[in-house]
Amino acid sequence: MKARYLVWVTLLAAIGFWMGLGQNALPEGPGRELVLQKCQTCHEIGFVTRERQTRERWDSLITEMQGYGLRLTPEERSTILDYLATRLAPGATAPAPTQTQAAPPAGGAQVYNNCIGCHQANGAGIPGAFPPLAGHVPDILAARGGREWLIQVMLYGLQGQISVKGASFNGVMPGYAQLSNAELAAVLNHIATQWGNALPSGQTPFTEAEVQAQRGKNLTVQQVLAARQQLGLR
Repeated sequence: MKARYLVWVTLLAAIGFWMGLGQNALPEGPGRELVLQKCQTCHEIGFVTRERQTRERWDSLITEMQGYGLRLTPEERSTILDYLATRLAPGATAPAPTQTQAAPPAGGAQVYNNCIGCHQANGAGIPGAFPPLAGHVPDILAARGGREWLIQVMLYGLQGQISVKGASFNGVMPGYAQLSNAELAAVLNHIATQWGNALPSGQTPFTEAEVQAQRGKNLTVQQVLAARQQLGLR
């Protein structure tokens, strides 16, 4: 089950980024807003708009996501399943991307909505899969090279076993290089100052220039994992 979940998360992130589709790509219909609210907190919505599954397969996938923290009432689950099984069933026509006017950069709390499904609204994470941000981000920032590494993990993602305060985690985090420098700086400042976190003494808020400096390095998730191991975090 866990192996299938990790493959599913990776596939969603990779294909969703490649498609580059946004909210307007989802077909109209009852349940559309709920799908956007519940699904894109953790995944790129572009993949969902291209996927065509039977009702039974969508039902199985929703059950699997619930097993890893997706919270749905019975009514919400039924609405989402009906939408996916009707609008995104085999044979349904995939909607074409819609040209939209560029929106201003999102704030840190808004960008963090992409992270809530895994790291949770309170920054506590999910035991065994996704590490906490609360109480851990300051440790990363205090480590030599930790500030740069935190930007890299946001850009390129991370996969593999890590240890946080003696607890092991083995999940998959997609990279978010598709976000702007301003949006990445905003969410980094958000996680560095929420849930009792604070920037270490002498450090200033993240800037767009810092994010830009880490772009173009084309790091793999394995390289990001190796770089974390060099930070000496336990």
